[in-house]
Amino acid sequence: MAGGADKATGRLKTMDYPDYAAEIDAIRCEGISVELLQRIIRRHKSCADHMKSLYGRYRTETEDVPIFNRIPRFKDATITNQDGQAEVYESESEINNRVNNDFFSEIVDIKVGFFAGKPANYTYGDDWQAEEETGGEEAVDEASKALNDFVKRNNMFDIDMETTKFAAICGYAGRLFYIDLEGNERVMVTPPYETIILSTAEITEPAYGVRYYEYLDLNDRLSYKVEFYDERAVYFYEGQLDALNFLESRPHLFDYCPLQGIPNNRELMGDAEKVLALIDDYDGNYSDNSNDIEGFANAYMVFKNCRVNHETMKTANATGVIGIEPDDPESLYDVAYLTKNIDGTFVNSHLDRAEDNIYRLSKTPNLNDPEFNAVSGMALRIKMTSLETKTGAFEAKQVSAAMYMFKLLASSFAKKKISFDPMQCYVKFNRNFPVDYLSEAQAVQALIAAGLPKKIAFKSLSFVDDVDEVMRLLEDEKDDIPDLEDEEAETVTQETEGTKGRKLEKEKADG
Repeated sequence: MAGGADKATGRLKTMDYPDYAAEIDAIRCEGISVELLQRIIRRHKSCADHMKSLYGRYRTETEDVPIFNRIPRFKDATITNQDGQAEVYESESEINNRVNNDFFSEIVDIKVGFFAGKPANYTYGDDWQAEEETGGEEAVDEASKALNDFVKRNNMFDIDMETTKFAAICGYAGRLFYIDLEGNERVMVTPPYETIILSTAEITEPAYGVRYYEYLDLNDRLSYKVEFYDERAVYFYEGQLDALNFLESRPHLFDYCPLQGIPNNRELMGDAEKVLALIDDYDGNYSDNSNDIEGFANAYMVFKNCRVNHETMKTANATGVIGIEPDDPESLYDVAYLTKNIDGTFVNSHLDRAEDNIYRLSKTPNLNDPEFNAVSGMALRIKMTSLETKTGAFEAKQVSAAMYMFKLLASSFAKKKISFDPMQCYVKFNRNFPVDYLSEAQAVQALIAAGLPKKIAFKSLSFVDDVDEVMRLLEDEKDDIPDLEDEEAETVTQETEGTKGRKLEKEKADG
């Protein structure tokens, strides 16, 4: 990056997530110990620092965005005076624009909005197989209510959005399940740089989990809290990372490790990691151009046959007024500007290409592209293919994580005598994609005209989440079946009128 601070933008092997196979074997043989726990955290440190740096870029924190650490090009420059002696020129008003074009956050936010911008559907099966596996219709209703209560109580819409955000930034996210003081199942998102998952397969299926985070004690001393999770209990530690003290352990009331990881991809890489160098190059060149426009850089002052000191140059920069004495009053002397011809076409072409590469290589659509805004229908879907591919891979990881979540919930529900089969649970993520109703309606009509069943045709509608409900409503309209609530109200009215009629007849007979 021109004029910028030296900072590595690639990914080093030491930043990769550690392989904890040896530690898992040690825990299974001997159990967890302070020394082993400290080793696990120490091996995660480099990976955690890298993820903190990525999260700092998302938050645009000064120390984590390279352009904010940019050093002025002419700060404390060494120059040669007219006597041939080297002098250090200390610039008092150097121009150092540090413009951050926040492509990083845009890449993350577009994915979060596209994938998790609409609530996912969490459902429990309601067919004959669900009834058979769960224990009858009443058991299915009870299981469905338990799942719906969990989704509403924890606002899974927010949980899914935060999970997607952390995974897109850092490469994976943590999700911790626990039982609150009222005995309800709860879930929270944990930052990945505070979350370690020990697993022999995917981190969506943990064998053990570690959560560690900083805090200030009452004496304002920085310390750490560490929690270790296995399939039965959680173990609490406190102190410095190289000197932890065991406090206590207590059961977490699940039958499996409740600290889970959700990967962004198999490589555990964030969405913007591959284009960090491109973003830094764009920021550097954009800031250089900003300096040229604002400063004394597109035109340099030339003195001929004049003796000029540093004070005179500083005064000229500050006031525009120059007072000089010629070396030889009888010779010609001159003060003029040497202008720099800036090729705007070249500069703009470089920035445009860098911008295109940032979006293309991060698989993110440029929503400000006029061509993007002008297309619709199939052309729009083709432009969204790269984003759909990226989010589709993440959705596969989310579904795997959801299956483990359902298994974890089933172990807790069983203690409440609630029959709950995790294999009957389903999750459907809904893309937040602009809907072209006219094109989709025409497509459905064409499918029906081609002889396909209506149920299959209606499945192609992106805004239809439950095609069975649509088919039921169509049958109700075709058969002119009144709504159940209206039918019940009409029955009550008829029964009331019948009762009044019988009462009048009885009064006449008695009279």
